[in-house]
Amino acid sequence: MTRLKPSPDRRPPTADRRSLFHHIWPILIYFLLTILMTWPTVLHLTDGIPGDGFDGWQNYWNIWWVKKALLELGTTPFFTDYLYPPNGASLLFHTLNIFNSFWTLPIQLNFGLAIAYNAVVLVSFTLAGYGGYLLALDTLNRLRFTGRGLRPAAFVGGLVFTMSPFHFAHLLGHMQVFSMIWPPFYVLWLLRTLQPPSPLRRGVGGEVRNAALACLFLILATLVDWYHTLYLLIFTGLMLAWVLWRRGDEEAKRRGREVGEQEFAHHPPPSIFHLLSSTLYPLLLIGLGFALALSPMLVPMIRAARSTPELQTGLEQSITLSADLLAFILPSEMHPLWGQWAKTIADTFSTTLSERLIFAGFVPLALAALAIGRSWRQPWLKFWAFITASFFVLALGPYLHIGGKIVTLGGWPLPLPYLLLYHTVPFIGLTRSLSRYDLMVMLGLGVLAAIGLAYLSGVRCQVSGVKCQVSSVTIRHSPFTIRHSLPLLAALLICFEFLAIPYPISKIDTPQFYFDLAQQPGDFAIAELPMNWDRPTPMLYQTAHGKRLLTAYTSRDNPLELAWRTPVFQHWRYLGPDIIDQPLDRIAPTIFYDFNLRYIVLDYYQMPPGPEREATERWVAAALPNTLPIYDDGRLKVYPTPLRREPQPYLSLGQGWSKRQETANSITRAITDDRPAELFLHHPQNRPLILEITAASPGNPPPALTVFADGEPLGRIEITQTPAAYTLALPPLSLEWVKLSLQADSPSDAVTVWRLSLKEE
Repeated sequence: MTRLKPSPDRRPPTADRRSLFHHIWPILIYFLLTILMTWPTVLHLTDGIPGDGFDGWQNYWNIWWVKKALLELGTTPFFTDYLYPPNGASLLFHTLNIFNSFWTLPIQLNFGLAIAYNAVVLVSFTLAGYGGYLLALDTLNRLRFTGRGLRPAAFVGGLVFTMSPFHFAHLLGHMQVFSMIWPPFYVLWLLRTLQPPSPLRRGVGGEVRNAALACLFLILATLVDWYHTLYLLIFTGLMLAWVLWRRGDEEAKRRGREVGEQEFAHHPPPSIFHLLSSTLYPLLLIGLGFALALSPMLVPMIRAARSTPELQTGLEQSITLSADLLAFILPSEMHPLWGQWAKTIADTFSTTLSERLIFAGFVPLALAALAIGRSWRQPWLKFWAFITASFFVLALGPYLHIGGKIVTLGGWPLPLPYLLLYHTVPFIGLTRSLSRYDLMVMLGLGVLAAIGLAYLSGVRCQVSGVKCQVSSVTIRHSPFTIRHSLPLLAALLICFEFLAIPYPISKIDTPQFYFDLAQQPGDFAIAELPMNWDRPTPMLYQTAHGKRLLTAYTSRDNPLELAWRTPVFQHWRYLGPDIIDQPLDRIAPTIFYDFNLRYIVLDYYQMPPGPEREATERWVAAALPNTLPIYDDGRLKVYPTPLRREPQPYLSLGQGWSKRQETANSITRAITDDRPAELFLHHPQNRPLILEITAASPGNPPPALTVFADGEPLGRIEITQTPAAYTLALPPLSLEWVKLSLQADSPSDAVTVWRLSLKEE
């Protein structure tokens, strides 16, 4: 009987088990540390979520909505008419982070929404650390480090990334940000694509495989957050520049050795076109796969961004939400010991807690400084120092902030490179929270910290074929002391620096009324008050009752929003009148009917005693005179909408108007754009109606105002420089609604409107 010998290229089973163990132990430890560092989240998996009870409910709703859209309604999750009915809202620019909703669907269906949300928390922290660990390990291998202390050093690098204060700051509610799994994986596989770890691994098959994986990770990162996409595209550009420089330098040196110094002048280094041709095709594969896979999202997003300029947040918000230089070295204000002290300093910064908490950690900074000091000549260390510094500068925003103030030179604010990006890169104005570039800062800092710890831990390195001992610790110490105690000590110190326990928990507190509401048949909307600014709590309640919400809280203003432009709802929104002046009690039943509104809910937990509550109750009473609540438990007061009898004509605003301006004596809006200001007439009912306009213009001479009905001119009004009332007779119209347009003859001169009213002849 002939014995079969094992294949020489097949590893023995013990080697496979050992390799698997090297992946399991870091994942397991990151998971256990996540439970510890987010304590007491694990105790509230079914009845709460970590965070401050604001943006978290929006992301809680996201998971619910994707399930409802896909499994119950059979529609796209990127548009909803369960918010802002009847027109609905696009969710293309909303922080939907749809990937998390996809993979948690089985959890949500079997264990509930709360466990699904908390599963994202635990998995995100664990796998983000694992990705950082693999990236740090890859870099240490490229630097020719060897020894058993290699993996503990890489583990600390992943720890710096996933347990950073930046991560805990966005755990307050920004699921799309704290889901940091995919950036390190994309970075790692892009490195393997453009710079394989070994010349033996070069080849078309390997490059295509690595490029395909990099493309997959870029797609997954995008399905979590477009901010991540932006960071990874910037990283790709920076790495491309570095690879071209490195390959050009290596090729020039090789050719110099081949032809000799005397003939080198007659053999110039390869051209940039030659280098690009050998480097760009993997990037083209990644870009092509990314564009094809996400084209159903990308195409409508590009169209919307071009046609809706208000989606771009503007430079002012970018300045406000930039990182302060001191924030990188200010200890975490969530720390249980010195958090309050740090908060007194951080409160001077220009942005909120979740955006300003970007402490880098003194231990990671010290380890990174050691790495740079000991091996600055190493190309890979230069690369990571360059990447970290580049994103650090981008996080600082358009102008340098120190201590909450913009640094000036000669009275001018000190500009930074992001200002150039803002004015040159298309659509970059869609982003606003620039301090979030810290994600890539902490990823790079984790790699540098791992290199510094490898030096301290007695790990050997090999440079240019020569073995060298780089530890500053004597080798006579026991192996455990050198290989384990220093990484363990570093991990403990880093966790202590980044400590944020007990982490705040928001309990899921849904009043019983909403569960009762879910049992009512029919498809209708409810109005949650107060609505003078957007709150996410009604979205939490919607996951219980499943009815449509008149207004909501989404990541971008909704250009389809009708409630802000319609009487009654405008009064509830602004807690005061707008320029449309019609009797609320008369037109309210018709408006409620048009919006399919059945209940108005006053949530007193959202408006404590004070001016906000008083104004809300006053304007509700103006629209619902003599109407008694059908439910009142001290927390909620619920009014039914009155039955509509005969439809009443009313006006609502369309596009083309300036923002509402309020002074002590008046409310105004202006017609300023080249396009006309739209005004909708609802239910004219063939009645002869009169449109009244109170307006003025500072122009000299003032422009005339032409009124159109569905494109046909109805009349012309000669505006004066002082406010005056003008009337225009409208012909009997039979349509349910008619679009009126007000066009100034000279668009450069604004027409200010004080009042719009509608009367019957």
